[in-house]
Amino acid sequence: MRTLLLDCNYFPVKIISWQKAMILYLSERAEVVDHYEDKLIRTVSKSFKLPKVLRLFQTHKLSHTVKFTRMNVFYRDQFQCQYCSIKLPPGELTFDHVIPVSQNGATNWENVVTCCKSCNTAKGSKSLNQCGMTLLKRPRKPRWSPELCLRLLDDDPVEWWNFFPRQKLAS
Repeated sequence: MRTLLLDCNYFPVKIISWQKAMILYLSERAEVVDHYEDKLIRTVSKSFKLPKVLRLFQTHKLSHTVKFTRMNVFYRDQFQCQYCSIKLPPGELTFDHVIPVSQNGATNWENVVTCCKSCNTAKGSKSLNQCGMTLLKRPRKPRWSPELCLRLLDDDPVEWWNFFPRQKLAS
């Protein structure tokens, strides 16, 4: 079981284990905003409902950078091949260096895009001019957003979405 941790202003900070959630709660560094109705933790003398959402009492310094990862590139590009515009599940996607590594292209936000396997094979280690392909949009480092930094799973509570700002993913 996982717990959504909020800062003192109810902004999502991270998703933590139930054990860490209980430590924060019992050490009086956080309060329970919501709990799982059917999940209990028992000690010899007490029982506690498992926290679903916790709020920190003190301010939390939040890093406003998005880590460069394969999955975050997919999220930035909305799981869409940046050459042929087809949308695919993550297992069928790869990423491509716009300027190939063989031509001193860097592995960073500005040079890597989401790509389907057939476009990646067609492009190979050629530049866009050499292969005649064009990008849907220029790759950029995304601005920080909780959707990029906190991954909700299918079995996570739907109520967690209420704490996420309603915005389109920045690209």
